[in-house]
Amino acid sequence: MTTIRQLIESSPKRANELFARLVDTSDTAVKTRDRLFSELKDELELQARLEEQHLLPALKKHKETKGLVAEALNDNRETRELLAELERTPKDSEAFGAKVSELQKVFQQHVRDDKKEFLPVVAKALTDEEASAVVEKIEDGKAQLEAAQRAEADERRAQAKREREQAEREQEKREQAEREQADRAQAKREQAEAADAAKGKARADAERNRKEAAAAQTGTSSVARKGDDGAQPQQAASQREERGAAEAEASAMDMVDAGVNVARTVMTASAEGARDLGKALRGTTSQSQEAQPKAETTLAEPSMMELLSEQARHAMQATVAVGSARSLVDVARIQSDFMNGSLERMTQLNARYLAFVRDGIGLRMFPNQRR
Repeated sequence: MTTIRQLIESSPKRANELFARLVDTSDTAVKTRDRLFSELKDELELQARLEEQHLLPALKKHKETKGLVAEALNDNRETRELLAELERTPKDSEAFGAKVSELQKVFQQHVRDDKKEFLPVVAKALTDEEASAVVEKIEDGKAQLEAAQRAEADERRAQAKREREQAEREQEKREQAEREQADRAQAKREQAEAADAAKGKARADAERNRKEAAAAQTGTSSVARKGDDGAQPQQAASQREERGAAEAEASAMDMVDAGVNVARTVMTASAEGARDLGKALRGTTSQSQEAQPKAETTLAEPSMMELLSEQARHAMQATVAVGSARSLVDVARIQSDFMNGSLERMTQLNARYLAFVRDGIGLRMFPNQRR
C-alpha cells in the first residue's frame, strides 16, 4: 500500500514531465502549447484540490502541523494565480515561454520545501490510520478524476468521429450532387448531339430525295418527249434533257404529282388511241370485205388487232401501276417500260399496215390513195 511519504514524493512527477515538454515548445507551436498547458493546469489543480480536501483537514487536528496548513494554502493560491496569468497570455508570444519558466521554478521550489520541511512533520504527526485514510482518499480522488478524464477523452474522440462522419456524409452528398449535375449536363449534351445528328440526317435525306426527284423528273420528261416526238435527232434530245434539268429545280412533291399526272394522261391517251384505231380498222376491214375476198383481209387483221389489244391492256396496267407508285423513280421506270413497249408495238403495227397497203387491199379500200 502506498504510504504518505510515497504519495507526496510521487505527486510532482507528472507535472514535471509536462513542464519540461512545454518549455521546449517554440512560439509557432500554438496548438501544442494549448494542449500541454491544458494538461499541466489540470494536473496542478488536481494536486491542490486533493491536498485541500483530504490532507490539510487532517493536519489541522494536530498542533505540530497547523502552521503548515496556511503555508500550503498560500502556495496553492500562488500557483493558481500564475496559471490564470499564463492562460491569458498569447501562446505564440515570447512572454508565454518566460512565464512558463517562472511557474516551473515556483513549483519546483514548493516540491523541495515539501520534501524538506512539510513531509517530515506530516509523517511524524499523523498516525498510521490517519495517513492511510488520507492516502486512500487522495488515490480514490485521482482514480475518479482519471476515469472522468478518460470518459471525457472518449467522448471527445466519439464526438470527433461523429463530426468526421458527418463531414464525410456531407462531402459524399456534395459529390453525389456534383455527379448528378454532371450526368444531367452530359445527358443534355447527348440530347443536343442527337438532335443535331437527326437534323443533319433529315437535311441529308431531303437533299438526297431532291436529287432523286430531279433525276427522275429528268427521266420522265425525256420519256414523255420520246413518246411525243418518236425518233428525233440527237440534238433535239439533248435540248430536251437540258430543259428537264432546269425543270428539276421544282419541289419534290410537285414533281411527283406532275409525273403521276403526266403518266396517267399519256397512258390513258394511248389506251383511248388504241381503242379508236381498233374501231377504225375494224370498220375499214368490214368495208373491204364487200370488195375483197375474206382470205385476203384476214391475213393482216388478226395480228394488227392483237397488237392494238395488247397496247390497250398494257396502257391500263401501267396506269394502275402509276397510281400505286411510291416515288417519282418508280413512276419514271413504269413510264419508260410503257413507252418502250408502245414504240415496239407501233413499229410492228406500221409494218403490218404497210404490208396491208402493198397487197392492194388498201387501194381498193381507199381508192383515192396513191402509191
